[in-house]
Amino acid sequence: MHRVLKKTAYAVGYIAVAGLLLFIIIAPFIPKKQATGPVITPEPLAPIIVENIVAIPHIAEQGPTGKTVDVVARLRNNNPRAGVVKYPISFTLYDASGTAIQSKTQDEYVLPGSIQYVAALDIPVPPGAVFDHADITTPAQPAFIVIPGSAPTPQFSIFLRDRTYVSSGAFPLEQQTGIVTNTSSFDWQKVQVVAVAVDDNGKVVGVGKTFVGKLLIGEQREFTLQWPRPSGKTNRVIAIATTDMYSDSNFVQIVGDPNNLR
Repeated sequence: MHRVLKKTAYAVGYIAVAGLLLFIIIAPFIPKKQATGPVITPEPLAPIIVENIVAIPHIAEQGPTGKTVDVVARLRNNNPRAGVVKYPISFTLYDASGTAIQSKTQDEYVLPGSIQYVAALDIPVPPGAVFDHADITTPAQPAFIVIPGSAPTPQFSIFLRDRTYVSSGAFPLEQQTGIVTNTSSFDWQKVQVVAVAVDDNGKVVGVGKTFVGKLLIGEQREFTLQWPRPSGKTNRVIAIATTDMYSDSNFVQIVGDPNNLR
């Protein structure tokens, strides 16, 4: 009985060793089992919406630069954590036949989860051309940049003050003053303010834009906007402040890791 048990133990040992060696040889060729857990895919990004394109011609009463047209539109970005670093927009003037008579392209940026005004001022009407309407062209597939959830976005508050009539030589203007406050957690080198004047019927009758210089956290800065005096009375002014959060040179002082905004 002792010999039988001993031979059985040797046999089991040989089989185990042989099986282990065989497994080591064929293991690299055994296909790995795929994980059966849920697959997480990123949510699709919403397109940037262009709203309320308005053209304001200054033709009947020519301004200092001749016959010109101001064009303004509102951009709505419904992506709370994604924006666009470079967003070129073409503002085009057309005659009654639909022929383009003038165009102006400028690079804009689109902040995450923002509503912004974009405006092209004093687009000249060529001599002999008759302006009829305007339109804008935006990128069909802009390159979005997704920022981390912990990264703060620019925040500003605006308080509008006096609105008065002034003149530039013989050319009448409407002027709006106000105060912009940096409520962000970053200091900015340059802040843009764009505003539209609206009449009693809700029609945009004027648009202006300006820049204010270095604006530290919590700091306030006065600004002045002007546009050709409307024929009717301005009921109210809507102003929006933005800054280029994607430009390294626009930061005065970085709090924390600036790579968090990338």
